[in-house]
Amino acid sequence: MIAPRYRMLALDVDGTLLDRSGNLLPSTTAAVARAAEAGIRPILCTGRRYRRAMPVAEQLGINAPIVCNSGAIVKNPADHSTLWRADLDPTTAATLIDLFEAHRQPIVSYTDRDPSRADFLICPRHANPYLADYVDQNSGHSEYAADWTAEPLFHVCAVGPLALMRGFESVVLASLSDRVRVFVQRGARYLGVMCEVIRRDAGKWAAVLHVAEQWGIAPDEICAVGDDVNDLTMIEGAGLGVAMGHAPPEVLAVADHITGDHDHDGVAMLVERVLLK
Repeated sequence: MIAPRYRMLALDVDGTLLDRSGNLLPSTTAAVARAAEAGIRPILCTGRRYRRAMPVAEQLGINAPIVCNSGAIVKNPADHSTLWRADLDPTTAATLIDLFEAHRQPIVSYTDRDPSRADFLICPRHANPYLADYVDQNSGHSEYAADWTAEPLFHVCAVGPLALMRGFESVVLASLSDRVRVFVQRGARYLGVMCEVIRRDAGKWAAVLHVAEQWGIAPDEICAVGDDVNDLTMIEGAGLGVAMGHAPPEVLAVADHITGDHDHDGVAMLVERVLLK
């Protein structure tokens, strides 16, 4: 067998591996397995929390580090250890919390804990229906925060209607554009959209490179696939950056290749027609 050109396959989860209904198609699972058999190492790169990413990795049979929280942390599912995390420095964290408070935004702050414990903290002071929906759909996984300095801050979100989140994105960038990265994106299952904040030098690509270095894989040997704005850095940086067919214009514009959408098994199409051709 001829060795594949790409040795690593970085895969977004929602909107890439999963279809519109949140299902992992059997054909997608089979295609990822064929890529792995050919020597292309798959890795999940998701905006999801570690707890919610693990079941997808298990369904795919992937035993590899998982890039979670839009690239702010890398976890090892073998023992739940943390391989890499992009903590906000104390000054940036304090400024960010002040901005949330000044603009009356509810705070969702993700934690780096054992999966048996709550994996995000919330501040109920400025609660809204969008936060209530998020908490309800993650029942049992949240905890009210009395002290935001008690645990490292590495991924902080506001949740609300799109226009308000776009406005808050501008507020954060006006104060901290040299220190943080901000994305506004909707999760299909939630009422509101999330305005996510991570460290400026973090992101899916930075996290993928950390794993690739451990595996002895060069950036130009990586194929990265995604469909949303938090996938931009890895699509731009990879040797082959692939956008799903339903991705927004800014993602399509930077891709080297555009595959089918998530309802027509774009990942399987990529594996069969490009990676294993």
